[in-house]
Amino acid sequence: MGQNSWDNLRACQELERLTQPGVLGFYTHLEVTEIFAVPGKGQVPLNVFSILSLEERFSAAVEPPRLLNIDRIRLRQFPEWAFGIQRYTKPIGDLVPALKAYGEGHPWQFSGEELILAKPTPVPPQFVPPNTFGSIPLNRVLKNNIWNGAYVFEWVDAAKTELRAFFDEPAALQQLTAAIRACVPLGLDGLSDRLGNIVVQLPITVLMAGFGQDRVAGDFTVAIGWHPKAKPRPLRATLENHHDQVISEYASGVITGELTRLRVNGGQGLHRSVVWDDHHRLVLAASGELAFMDVISLSMHGVRHEGLVRTFEIPDRTGTPQQISVPLISPPDVTSTVGEPRSNPAGPWTSRRIYDEEAARLERERRFVQYRPQPGKKAVQHEKALEDLRSLIHQHGQGGAWLWDPFLAAEDIVRTLFFCPHPNADLRALTAGREPLDARNDEEEDLSASASFVERQRHQFENLVSDFRALKLEFRIKRGQAGWRFHDRFLIFPNAQTGAKAWSLGTSVNSLGMQHHILQETSNAQLIAQAFAELWDALDHPDCRIWKKS
Repeated sequence: MGQNSWDNLRACQELERLTQPGVLGFYTHLEVTEIFAVPGKGQVPLNVFSILSLEERFSAAVEPPRLLNIDRIRLRQFPEWAFGIQRYTKPIGDLVPALKAYGEGHPWQFSGEELILAKPTPVPPQFVPPNTFGSIPLNRVLKNNIWNGAYVFEWVDAAKTELRAFFDEPAALQQLTAAIRACVPLGLDGLSDRLGNIVVQLPITVLMAGFGQDRVAGDFTVAIGWHPKAKPRPLRATLENHHDQVISEYASGVITGELTRLRVNGGQGLHRSVVWDDHHRLVLAASGELAFMDVISLSMHGVRHEGLVRTFEIPDRTGTPQQISVPLISPPDVTSTVGEPRSNPAGPWTSRRIYDEEAARLERERRFVQYRPQPGKKAVQHEKALEDLRSLIHQHGQGGAWLWDPFLAAEDIVRTLFFCPHPNADLRALTAGREPLDARNDEEEDLSASASFVERQRHQFENLVSDFRALKLEFRIKRGQAGWRFHDRFLIFPNAQTGAKAWSLGTSVNSLGMQHHILQETSNAQLIAQAFAELWDALDHPDCRIWKKS
């Protein structure tokens, strides 16, 4: 079924089918956790995020709504708003009628009080495995998805109009998440795409599945244990290995007892296994990516103090010499290996080729680029590096681009952020007013030099030949006691389509490509964006504002 054919009625029909006793579990209740915001005194609460987790309970009693946070959560970025966390339980029979009524235009009043939902759109259900090697983002907000996995129905706020400020101020979501985590383990940070959504979680409890490997025979094993109320039915287990863009191994078998063996040949890659219910056309368990150890190496070292100690002196904070002794570890006394490595004659050659291809791909996508200028070609490499930054801004800058560089100057901004083709994108530039050959003491800010620097930058912008069309840009400087000193250089996209992205420049913009450095995408972009936003807010003062165009 296609995404376009999915609507609220079909979602409710499928939800009714999957919640029948014995299909996925024996659900009796659902626990509801709602993160809400009250935009102002007397206003109707707005849904920030809601999760409805289905459960089997032995008591028919339900729990009325109760606030989990004693004091309302306040955020500097939302001065008029108060945030709360509410939890309650409902009988399973109340869920589908409430969703149908909402789809027919009635307000969402599942708790008994109205909660504003911004026209959420249902999407087809997804199966979410438990975390294995990697972390599955959606598991940050699901409840205890650590066993077989869960089906997830989701109603998506596609516009997120009321929550737009969270995308303009990434630090706000971090702060809200920290306050939420003090009450419930919900990791909304890094999941801004889920803001305004409703998630219905159907944990698989009709059986328990375990995935493993027979250490003697080498077979892949799938163990099944049925719920006491369940009537066992035929299932099928599948196994795939993926390596180097190919299926290196595949196996499938009918599950007829508690333990099913799938014969494998030891192909390369990570295992991924699924337990499939052919009668109901459903996944009942999935493993995520698995790997099994073939070889364990153990080394034992002896620490010998006689003659194998390195000593040296370093001054402490007062300048007094302090003697340091570092015991040196001797070579291994005993090394032993358990198990035998897999035989793969092409392994080293394949690994080398994959490495080369990955390096080339990262460079094409400008996720990892080395600049090694040849003598006499620094200007050419400098222009190429600038063009790489412009390309990134073109690709990811629709939601804004922030440039963070202690040596940043007006000319650097014109050569980079001015090339942003996205009208009125949120462009920010942050400098420390450092000069390329700055000899000032970092501990003692030269305020007169900063003032001179600021005036020169303003003069350049004011005399720039430009119409500044659809340009929304602000340039700030860290000076005096405001904010804090910084050294790293980043290009940050706080609201890229797939979440925050950030590149470490490796050098300042004025020296890009002119000496060896590496431009590389970072893996903790959200935290970098938050750090930038915190410093940016600390410099929200007229003395720190160099130039602004909006």
